[in-house]
Amino acid sequence: MTSNNQDKVILITGTSQGIGEGIAKHYLKQGWTVIGVNRNPEKTPKLEGNIITVKADQSSLTDFHDVVKELKTKHNITQIDIVVANAATAGSGALLTKASPTEFDYVYQVNTRGPLVLYQATRPLLKDNGTFVVISSLAGSLQRTFFWEHIGSYGASKAAVNYLTRTIHYEEPTLKAFTIHPGVVDTKGARKSWDDVGKPPIEPETVDDVIPGIVKLIDTSTKEETSGWMWNNDGSKADF
Repeated sequence: MTSNNQDKVILITGTSQGIGEGIAKHYLKQGWTVIGVNRNPEKTPKLEGNIITVKADQSSLTDFHDVVKELKTKHNITQIDIVVANAATAGSGALLTKASPTEFDYVYQVNTRGPLVLYQATRPLLKDNGTFVVISSLAGSLQRTFFWEHIGSYGASKAAVNYLTRTIHYEEPTLKAFTIHPGVVDTKGARKSWDDVGKPPIEPETVDDVIPGIVKLIDTSTKEETSGWMWNNDGSKADF
């Protein structure tokens, strides 16, 4: 920990497990204030460090705005350096011929509209030279070299959020906005999805495998080189 990090603030959605928890642990060890946003805060593991846990459902139109009000009034948060939109849902994995339109809408509410509402709600606190990151997926890439038939709704939602994030990059003069494909990662949520539809055609990595690459991308990002694109966890540029 360095003294310079004591005033640094990062907000992360979905810190109760998996990638979000891994990112939170990293920044807590660096001395940052971490705001963990979760649908069920009571299920969030206790993490060591300066962590603020707040409740929000990513499918809500109002929860993130309520979170910002709470951060200002209850926790005296006046600025945020980094926002990471990590929380997501895979949906049922149904083939598109059988996909429920209601479920399709829900996947979009969480994976696409959710990050947009998060950006809009946190933007007044986010530093002008800060960073807005979405944990996305190559499932949303039209140029990906693999095909998995069970990711129709999920992939479409990720393609849309990739576009939204790239648009934020162009609309913002100095704010960095980009997406990260963390890889196929073995998490509790992923395993639940695989139980329903089978494992993906790519060997999964562990959370510990991918976190170093993710945080390096965030920490070394620049407006000129990083912003506006999707990146693999090894630091290479991913195809849209």
